[in-house]
Amino acid sequence: MKNHIGIIGYGSMSKNITINLIKKNIKISIFNKEKINLKLKIYNIAIITNCLKKFINSLPKFKLIFLLIKTGLPIKIILLRLKKKLSKIDIVIDFGNSYFKNTYLNFKILKDNFIFISSGISGGSNGALYGLSCMIDCTIKNYLKIFNMLSKIIFLKKNRYSCCISLGISSSHFVKMIHNGIEYGILQLITEIYFIFKLFLKYKKLILNVLLEWNKTDNFCFLLKILINILIIKKKKICDIIEHKGTGKNTVLNAINNNININSIFEALIIRIISKNIFLRKIIKFNSFNKIKINFSIFFEKLKNIFFMCKLQCYIQGFNQIIKIKKKYNWKINFNNLIKTYLNSSIIDSKILLYLINFKKNFFLIKIFFYYLKKIKVFKKIVLLLFNFNIVSFFISSSYNFLLLIISKNYNLKLIQFERNFFGNHLIKYL
Repeated sequence: MKNHIGIIGYGSMSKNITINLIKKNIKISIFNKEKINLKLKIYNIAIITNCLKKFINSLPKFKLIFLLIKTGLPIKIILLRLKKKLSKIDIVIDFGNSYFKNTYLNFKILKDNFIFISSGISGGSNGALYGLSCMIDCTIKNYLKIFNMLSKIIFLKKNRYSCCISLGISSSHFVKMIHNGIEYGILQLITEIYFIFKLFLKYKKLILNVLLEWNKTDNFCFLLKILINILIIKKKKICDIIEHKGTGKNTVLNAINNNININSIFEALIIRIISKNIFLRKIIKFNSFNKIKINFSIFFEKLKNIFFMCKLQCYIQGFNQIIKIKKKYNWKINFNNLIKTYLNSSIIDSKILLYLINFKKNFFLIKIFFYYLKKIKVFKKIVLLLFNFNIVSFFISSSYNFLLLIISKNYNLKLIQFERNFFGNHLIKYL
């Protein structure tokens, strides 16, 4: 591939990737319905147009096109428009958060027209400028064709690119869906932890000191770092509603359809749905916090352990879903490479990933999980305290209940099966 690519996209990600490539002296053609305002001098942009024909004609004989547009119908429309305008040697990469089943259908429709590759990217707008984490599914042959251009936007540290290749149509978009599901969960957990801080510490400076200390330990994660930055910068007032684009919902639905436990991410999704019911939340709103004397230093040390354990569960439940689904579709995914790809460059970058690299068959069987499982009594004390304070803790409570269920014998699951069988034969298994 020559040092000339096409970008079809809009928004901060496509804009910053464009700037990143400009800095590296890559010639670019841009197709966009909207005007793009670049702060840098546009000295190596061949064309910016809303005419697809002009855009295609501006590219070299062997064409490489990055798709960075809204997922779903917009992706399908642009791919169908490209279908008759490109040759079999041309390559189009969908960098969006497309639903993996839609990606599979797109591949089947386009496979005889041009080379269609799916890729999930992480790192946000900042990563688009300085280096992204990339999950891509394609053959090694096609990867070698695009590596020179791809390497310009991927994060590089100590001669290692943050890029993971998976083999299996649409597998990278499935992996990115799980990545986003994990992100949903961690964001919810951080919100609950921060709310606890606000009740006990009250002053922003004290909260910042605790968070900065936490981020020097095994509790380090990129999303916690973002919270610290938000607290430092003066906040603007915004509506108390959480939007979602669907990747978290798709993660949960896929888990349900395949009988996979993913309660942590499910709770995060439910909170987003509840947040939309702003009318009911406004008319029925009162605070009632009981006063309880506690030892702050001991309490926050326990809370630090809870934060780690809850976060660990979120990663484990997400990655275990990939294990099951990759078997179902016969995908080839190297987990060690995938986890290393997330380090330093992705939204879900965390020190927890270092504990997950050398797993065997199931992430729940790693030593660190059993180590924290033994601390369940500490977990119980914190959960009881939260209930006494009437503090919302969907994620933390769900994580605790999950641990309690797997280690305890005081929950009579078989009774449900007896009840079901009362209405007909529902496959009771007798000992």
